[in-house]
Amino acid sequence: MNLSQRDFLSWLLKGGVILTLAGFILPAITYLLPLTRQAPVGGMVDVGKKEDFPTGAGRKVILGGKVILVIHLASGFRAFSATCTHLGCLVDWDEKKRQIACPCHAGFFNSDGSVISGPPPRRLMAYVITVVNGRVMLSA
Repeated sequence: MNLSQRDFLSWLLKGGVILTLAGFILPAITYLLPLTRQAPVGGMVDVGKKEDFPTGAGRKVILGGKVILVIHLASGFRAFSATCTHLGCLVDWDEKKRQIACPCHAGFFNSDGSVISGPPPRRLMAYVITVVNGRVMLSA
């Protein structure tokens, strides 16, 4: 197949336009689609076995497109939105400090979700979490 310089440049330009459009369209589509399992409003969703959550540790789960931080303390389970109330960065559980930390702007939350320090204006949104027959159940 002989391809002239003009045809080659035309194909190259068309390919560049298609890749640029895909770069804008694909993120918009993935943003609009739900990430994982959905549960009926007010229902409970099984997020794993109790053994999957070691005491003192925290783990993120995705429920209905929302990232939720599940913490297993000696006193029981707690669950919070993993989205910092300052600018929306994802928070993590710091096992050593026993605090929830936002890595973006040094915001810290207690294990009850209340603000300790930093710029977050309010506490983390809490979810109802229970253990039923050895399974960790989270409110939807």
